Amino acid sequence: MKGTIMKGFQIALCTMLMCALTGLAKAQDTVGLTMYFPTGVSSTSVIKLDKKAPASVVLNKDFSYSLTVTNISKNTVSNVKVVETLAQAFTYTNSSPAGQLASGKVTWDLGTIPPGGEKTVTVTGTASAVGSIENCASVTYDMGACLPIAVVNPAIKLAKTAPALAMLCDTIPMTLTITNTGVGTAHNVIVTDTLPEGLTTLNGQTGVKYTIPVLQQGESKTFNLLTKATKVGNYTNTAMATADGDLSSQASASTTVQQPVLSITKAGPDKRFEGRPVKYTITVSNTGDAVAKQATIMDIVPAGSRFLKASDGGQPQGNNVIWNIGDLAPGASKTVDITLVGTQLGTIVNTANVTANCANSAVAKAPTIIGGIPAILLEVVDEEDPIEVGSNVTYMIRVTNQGSLAGTNIKIDVQLEDTMQYISTTGATTATVNGNIVSLAPLPSLAPKKQAVWKLVVKAASSGDVRFGVNMTSDQIDRPVRETESTNFYE
Repeated sequence: MKGTIMKGFQIALCTMLMCALTGLAKAQDTVGLTMYFPTGVSSTSVIKLDKKAPASVVLNKDFSYSLTVTNISKNTVSNVKVVETLAQAFTYTNSSPAGQLASGKVTWDLGTIPPGGEKTVTVTGTASAVGSIENCASVTYDMGACLPIAVVNPAIKLAKTAPALAMLCDTIPMTLTITNTGVGTAHNVIVTDTLPEGLTTLNGQTGVKYTIPVLQQGESKTFNLLTKATKVGNYTNTAMATADGDLSSQASASTTVQQPVLSITKAGPDKRFEGRPVKYTITVSNTGDAVAKQATIMDIVPAGSRFLKASDGGQPQGNNVIWNIGDLAPGASKTVDITLVGTQLGTIVNTANVTANCANSAVAKAPTIIGGIPAILLEVVDEEDPIEVGSNVTYMIRVTNQGSLAGTNIKIDVQLEDTMQYISTTGATTATVNGNIVSLAPLPSLAPKKQAVWKLVVKAASSGDVRFGVNMTSDQIDRPVRETESTNFYE
């Protein structure tokens, strides 16, 4: 819109100044007027011009008056110009701001005035004749039909975080943060994260998707994701974000999943005798790639045995023996010993296991046969001593199994001297006499801690220091056992 001054407006904007007849008079009052452009009505106009001047001035003395231009519209006006047509009796001296004087007119280029803004021009000059002077102002301006159009350039940036290391038993936390780093709003932002094979969410999903309808300039949205691994290894996870306008961004994060792997071996004797110590050696190792924290060895004392001692601070707890061996680094091993005592015949199976945080337990077993051994004691005693010739004497033969295993096929042979005459035998088995040899029938078996007794009666045939000799053999005795009892036969 181009603002122009009409003749009616120009008359209204003329300021009359009364000039005194002498130079003694001073201006006491001001006069002023207001005009609206372009319609003359404030409600439909753009520019208001206020003009103020002294009511009277002194001849040939400088005086000043002002012109104030106000933008009363809601839009910016540009190329604002004020033109003041000077009266014949007015001599222009200067102005602020400076104007351009030509052909009896002064022009001021006021440039651009924003809504509600104003600019003031102060004019200084002199009156050259007594009477009245009339300077008239007009205002022109430009107003464009301006419609602002926002130019935007939204941009999205995706960031992903995950721990560099994790244990197989751990929950692996991840974060996805999408940010609008551009200018303007991003619409229909979609963040997609497809997990690599071996990783799932806690509820078993293999991927997630998040939708943000509107992401303002500079705004960020963060999503937290909890995952778990099904096996050890290195996982690189790449997530993708898209938005309207072909916007996209991707981000990756890598996590190495580790696990301690426990192994255990157990070594012990294949056979031990009842009542004797049985020592077992237990070795545990960590063959994995992570520390086995709070590793513990437990050995179960089997039935048929009792605990005797343990190395390395192993402590009995009920029917178990426990070693708290602490942390076991990858590739490290620990060896401990336990000693038991076999308390009954048969096979005992000693079992040990090792456990640690985030590791599968490992078990090892070692069987040992607990055997017995017979220990046959042969005793021979005469019930009387000395013996008169012609009298009978009784010899008691007692066989005792002091061992832990039954003795079998126990055979007794008695050697009589010529001074002795065999009379009879009673006891565990029958007797057979062949000359001076009395053979007792073999005893098939003699249980541990049991006895077998025989009594042989012989007659003192002649005097002398005689010997009653007994030989014993069994399946478990490599060499015969010989026992002799001396008796004095007298007349």
